[in-house]
Amino acid sequence: MHIARLKAAQSDRDFIWSAYESAYQNVVEHQFGAWEIKLQKSAFDEKWRQGGFEVLELNGRCVGAVWATNEGGFLQLRDLFLLAKYQGRGVGSHVVLQELEKARALGVPLRLRVLKQSQAIALYERLGFTICGETLTQYWMEVN
Repeated sequence: MHIARLKAAQSDRDFIWSAYESAYQNVVEHQFGAWEIKLQKSAFDEKWRQGGFEVLELNGRCVGAVWATNEGGFLQLRDLFLLAKYQGRGVGSHVVLQELEKARALGVPLRLRVLKQSQAIALYERLGFTICGETLTQYWMEVN
């Protein structure tokens, strides 16, 4: 499977928002009862302002986005989301494994946060992540 990772440009913003919405709306509704578009758009806008998103392409088609940062003592997978029709096809696993390779090459753990109601928890556990902390709504997970 070849997944291209392209640095996001301003022209990618609308696609990345649509992928974000496609990936997160159901889990947010399940966990919090509603998808409050104004709140979600504001959260997305703040992430976008920080920069660093990459568009994920599978066979030339935009399928999602990833945002990872080097926090010094660890790499953080801040966001990974795919259009709903590309979920469950190994794309997310492939990207997480790429990030894990980077972390291992640096000799640091890979960390992420995930909503407690997210189906992605099972994927992360299959890839070796364990829960290392939590808030009321999210788990912190880590793999070395």
